[in-house]
Formats: sequence, C-alpha cells, structure tokens
Amino acid sequence: MGTRYEDQPAEHWAGPESLDPTPVWKQYVLIALLLVVGLVIIVAVGLTALAPEIVTPPSMVFGDRLVLAATDIPAPGAPPRRFSAPVVDDAHAFYLIQPEKGTVFAFSARWRPRATEPECRVVGATPIGFTAMDCAVFAPGDPPTFDRRGAPLNRAAVRGLDQYLVSMSGDRVIVNLSRLIESSERTSAPVPTGIPQPQATP
Repeated sequence: MGTRYEDQPAEHWAGPESLDPTPVWKQYVLIALLLVVGLVIIVAVGLTALAPEIVTPPSMVFGDRLVLAATDIPAPGAPPRRFSAPVVDDAHAFYLIQPEKGTVFAFSARWRPRATEPECRVVGATPIGFTAMDCAVFAPGDPPTFDRRGAPLNRAAVRGLDQYLVSMSGDRVIVNLSRLIESSERTSAPVPTGIPQPQATP
C-alpha cells in the first residue's frame, strides 16, 4: 500500500501559500503597470508625430526636424533663402529654394569636392543658382557653380550639392537636418571601345 498524505511528517506538508505562489493582487498590479507603460509609449509616439503640427514655426522638434512656415519658402523662380543662426547652427545652415512650383529643396550651405578635401562655402547666386566659394582646391576665378536644383554647371563642380530631406504638411515645411543626402561624384570615364556609337544623319 502507498503512503497516505496524513502519514507524512508535518515538515513535509505544503503550506496554503503553495497553492498560488503569486497573490491575485500582485497579478493585478503587474497588469496595471504594463498598461501604464504601454500608454506612456503610445502617448510619446503620438506627441512625436504631432509635434510639427503643434509648435510655432520656426521650431526644432524631436529628431532634428526644423519646422518652418510654408510662407518661408521662396516663390517659384525666386532667389534661394538662407537659414542659419539663430534658427540652426552654422554646421546645419542651408538654403531653401523652389525652382518650380511645388518642388522645394534644402541645400546645405557647405560643400566639399571630395571627402578628403576641405569644405567650401555655398552662396546663393542669381540667376544661375549657387556658387561654391573659398575652395582651396580651385582657382578663385573659376569656382564650382550649380543650377537651381543643385546639379553641377561647370567642370569644377565634380558633384552636386548635398541636400536635406524636405516634406510639406499643410501650412508647414519640415526640414530633416538629421538626414543629409550627399550627391555622388561625377564620372568622366571614356566610352568603352567596340560599342557602336550613334552616327550623325547626313
């Protein structure tokens, strides 16, 4: 015959607390804490997304996003507008330009021909677009020039201007200063031999 429960020594008996190691009230507290944490995260994400709509331009919001009024955008075909201190620091200074209606660019006010070469100062020039000044690697009389879309115009401009992401939201324009898009260097490699080339029609 097996050993009966009541035949076991008292020290081997399981107490009532072993039936439920976690009291019910502690379970409720844990669930409540999880709900509160989840609510805080949802509110934080919501405020981050709504921040550009809440603040008064010009303002910097979470994620290094500069919020400007739509009226800060130059008119189509107008000269570019420079934004620097106190709106942004000199390292993030940029030009806002609208070469044609509905197309807006934010070009960095700094440019370097190549990663290993010193920076140049970008100046908004009318009517061509932009000129890179104070470039140590170029002759002062032949500075790199760029069109109103930041594309190179002359031989000295080995690549286009760098730009920040721009988005429109109602009466606001948002410039994401954490996302600098660097233009690729132009290549002038010769055309491979053996490939038929278009011939002029007599």
